[in-house]
Amino acid sequence: MYNPLPYLPNKFIKIIENLKKRRIHSKIIFFTLGILSTIWFLIRVVPKPSRAAYPCMQATAPYMAGFVLWLTSIFSSSLFLVSFRRNLNKNRWTYALIFLVLFGFGIIINIAITPGQDIFAKSNNYTKAIWNNTQRVDGLNGGMTNDFDEVAIIKSDKELASEIDIDDIEVMVRQAIELSGGISNIVSNGDYVVLKPNLVALPPTPTPEYVQISGIATDWRVTKAVAKIVRELNPDGKIYIIESSAASSTREILNYYNYTLENIPEVDQIVALEDSCGAFEDYSDDNLKTLLLDDIIRLYPDEQKPNLSPEFYINKIYDNADVVISIPVLKNHKLTIITGGVKNVAIGTTPPNIYGMSETFFGKWTKIDHSWENINKWIHDYYLLKPVDFVVIDGLQGFDHGPTGDDELTMEEMQHNMRLIIAGKNALSVDGVCGNIMSLDPSFANYMVYLDNEDYGVGTIDSRFIRIYGEKIADIREVFPHNTEIVNQAIYYDYTPPEMEVSFPEIVDNSITFNIESNDDLNKLELEVNGVLIDQICVSDFSSVTFEVDELLLPIDNVKLIGSDIFYNETSVSFEHLGIEEVSFAATLQQNYPNPFTQSTNISFTLKKSGIVHLFVSDMNGKMVSNIVDKNLAAGNYKYNWGNNASSGTYILTLEIEGKRISKQMIKL
Repeated sequence: MYNPLPYLPNKFIKIIENLKKRRIHSKIIFFTLGILSTIWFLIRVVPKPSRAAYPCMQATAPYMAGFVLWLTSIFSSSLFLVSFRRNLNKNRWTYALIFLVLFGFGIIINIAITPGQDIFAKSNNYTKAIWNNTQRVDGLNGGMTNDFDEVAIIKSDKELASEIDIDDIEVMVRQAIELSGGISNIVSNGDYVVLKPNLVALPPTPTPEYVQISGIATDWRVTKAVAKIVRELNPDGKIYIIESSAASSTREILNYYNYTLENIPEVDQIVALEDSCGAFEDYSDDNLKTLLLDDIIRLYPDEQKPNLSPEFYINKIYDNADVVISIPVLKNHKLTIITGGVKNVAIGTTPPNIYGMSETFFGKWTKIDHSWENINKWIHDYYLLKPVDFVVIDGLQGFDHGPTGDDELTMEEMQHNMRLIIAGKNALSVDGVCGNIMSLDPSFANYMVYLDNEDYGVGTIDSRFIRIYGEKIADIREVFPHNTEIVNQAIYYDYTPPEMEVSFPEIVDNSITFNIESNDDLNKLELEVNGVLIDQICVSDFSSVTFEVDELLLPIDNVKLIGSDIFYNETSVSFEHLGIEEVSFAATLQQNYPNPFTQSTNISFTLKKSGIVHLFVSDMNGKMVSNIVDKNLAAGNYKYNWGNNASSGTYILTLEIEGKRISKQMIKL
């Protein structure tokens, strides 16, 4: 046999000949993957080096590295083939050592860009936390509570988010803050207040058009409006804005989004957190404070922390604040499902010198394990170190594929034109509402379940214990998709309100009672009396419900009973003209039952003495549509069935006797 490489052993030549006879599919696959990975790297990473840490780049890096090394070896072989032939046998151990060095160097590079996480993690590794949603109901008297969180949703009447100007934003922020209880009992003069926006990164294309109302970052004008309100209450105190980016220079990101003292003169200082945390991995820096959580509270494993201990490190600028206001944006998140007031500080205020990836790259996914399980445990722990005092959500635009977007989509394709400001005192409750606005079930966000399962006083995701003022979720809700399955699993499409039939209310003094028939979707009942929601919510035992009405709302004239399911889908039943003194009448007219009705309804009245009775139904314009009774009747109880042939709509039922009338409203669905 002719040996083309006389310096190679014949046994090795036989192996080569056998390989030539085999199919070459593996070579084709290797070559294809290698060249595609290399092209992808050149297109994606060269224009923006920070993309090297993206999961897609981490996945393709091994193929690219192998392909480049292979090309390099081919090129080197073509140049030095003759020399290699002569020296291979003589210096084979030297070449073996060089190969091992290159191989080890490749492994080090691969580890550096795949920092301690499974880059191929899928949602089947995700375990949904068990939500204990019974703890607040246990022990309630009659299923009634007056202990609930208030969240306000304000929507602009402008058609486009881009049309909302700085004055409009201030009005919206003021309305949302006041409607959710205000901050006058939170902020006092002389306080040290920290405002924490969400400026995680630059947009994929950082052009001037995305500085405001981008959806990816908190609009500086929203933060300015909050700062202005705080300064009015706190003229002599300190107000700081703090932020830490997820990538490179926070100051660069602050400047891009117009976070300057010139634009926001109400604040004393705008802090890029990496400038106030000391040297990289310096645990003893004076800017840091060491905090601990009890063992029974702490969830994140100590062995995953950079210091391998129970200790957490927090920046003193944040920890020393008397008041913290979180100002995130309305968007979803590829790992934690919902971005909001909790996550904004539980990741965004971690000191970059301790939890950042390097001295210049402040992403937290090396030092804080971003696996499905541990990232949620981290947020639970770190948030409890310093819970926020108030939340204002920038929902002007709304953004999906968070936190930084999908490079395959344009910014406009990820924006939602929501035109909202959301506010509330308890961050967890506000975040739960925001999840529902995005059609995301908060019980799929493990960190939210962890925080809700214990009585930490930070809010709840249980919609029974949250009252919403302003816009109704059913009127503004949209689906916020993502390219991660875990987010899409949390999306719900249940927009059907609960079914319920309500009897005519029984009123005794300031108590009003309803008998109700409903399906299992009914989750809570609220009562509006004379146009005002009373400070009670019924969260269980819906068959017979009694509300106590404040004396300031008496006499009871008009009431609306509002039933909703876990996703804030609502059904309401109204009763009007309840304040008419019927005792002086010669008759009493009961509310028709059921009401609303789909086929027919029962009408009942009682005559105290005989007389000419006129019972009729008219439409909302006063036109009579049905004459039920018009004759002399003896004293007694009477019952009629009506509505089989009636069209859907609202009707007025009227009983007339001795020149006096009693009316009730009827609704046919």
